[in-house]
Amino acid sequence: MQTRTLTTPNQCKEKIDNLLSKYENYSESNNEVIFNTIVGLKMRQRRLDKGITQTKVSRALDVTFQQIQKYEKGTNGIKTYKLLQFCKFTGTHYRFFFKDLPKELMPEQLINGGDNDNS
Repeated sequence: MQTRTLTTPNQCKEKIDNLLSKYENYSESNNEVIFNTIVGLKMRQRRLDKGITQTKVSRALDVTFQQIQKYEKGTNGIKTYKLLQFCKFTGTHYRFFFKDLPKELMPEQLINGGDNDNS
């Protein structure tokens, strides 16, 4: 079965919603793959929303455009620093990537909107 390329932000959102509905029905390792895929799809959604090419994103993150493809497909998980660079480049708040995830997976600070560390 051939996977169709997602070319609009709405197509990305539909795929994300589909994956979110399956999130807790799998093992921890499968959930990690689903998580990486969701973050990658959200990167693609935001990039398409802003009309930015994979090449421009790759230059901003100092990686190859093939690496951006792997992030967007969820083949490779993106490191936190690179995700923050992506957020800065696209003007995206980091919470965009986590806001739809199941609450039991989220740190309390993200759920409650707090940015301070009380430890």
